[in-house]
Amino acid sequence: MMIGVAQTVLGRISVLVVASIIVFALLTILPGDPATVMLGLDASPESIAALHHQLGLDASPVTRYFRWIVGLFHGNAGTSYVYDVPVSGLILERFQSTLPLIIFATCLALLIGLPIGSIAATHRGKRLDLALMALLQLLKSIPDFWLAMMMTFLFSLTLQWFPAGGFSGWNHGVFSALRALTLPAVALAIPQAAIIARFMRSSLIDTLEQDFIRTARAQGYSRQGVLWRVALPNAVIPVLTLIGIQLPVLVTGSIIVENVFNIPGCGKLLLEAVNQRDIPVVQNLVMLIVAGVLVLNLFLSLIIRWLDPRLAGSDA
Repeated sequence: MMIGVAQTVLGRISVLVVASIIVFALLTILPGDPATVMLGLDASPESIAALHHQLGLDASPVTRYFRWIVGLFHGNAGTSYVYDVPVSGLILERFQSTLPLIIFATCLALLIGLPIGSIAATHRGKRLDLALMALLQLLKSIPDFWLAMMMTFLFSLTLQWFPAGGFSGWNHGVFSALRALTLPAVALAIPQAAIIARFMRSSLIDTLEQDFIRTARAQGYSRQGVLWRVALPNAVIPVLTLIGIQLPVLVTGSIIVENVFNIPGCGKLLLEAVNQRDIPVVQNLVMLIVAGVLVLNLFLSLIIRWLDPRLAGSDA
């Protein structure tokens, strides 16, 4: 098992290296000069050249890439072109709203999707199953930004149950912070819950048809005992894999939702940095997202190996 884990870790590291090269290359060829954006279109060539030298943009792409990587190994992510502050501190400040938002949305998606998928599977082919599948198909097709705007109109502007946007931070209390994140989290969670529910239904139906389920019934387990003690723990394992696959979708969805609800998170920061050609912020933030996804996938892979020892010799 240790050899398999080591191979998985090395594989994730190689993906991270390739991702860093791709991100840097894409930002290098991205239209728009950061110096021109900062100084304006009327800036003189001499001023632009001086700012290029100050920002280190006059060096070759290979030199700039290795400067960036060496800086990361020394804990230096560079300085933002726009905000003129260390990028690491800027990202950490915005991360305090984005990370809880993603965790909140993931928990909601699981709390909604797993029970619905289980209920649909246990009523396979019946009216309840058909109704739930139709509802899930509808929820799955709803765009994040449209759902966010409709929820803002209903729950914020009309009913006034939740704030329409903004995030005051955790200094004003946990309840206030969670209240501000509730609508964005629900907007992110509903489409993901629909996907999880459909996947859970298929996984549970497939599990209930396995030989070990018939063996459990022959050993005297009740119908509920077979479902809760035998079938569900095995059916959840593929869902954990799905969570790792859907995490990038959740992260990209948070970029849209944060801008709709005006939450000062990493998604909003990333969009602003791209528009302003703030290269140090963009490349470090994208790499942080890639690294976060890889670490979570590795964590889920280890959990799956622990839940199902048969996968110990494979790359889950």
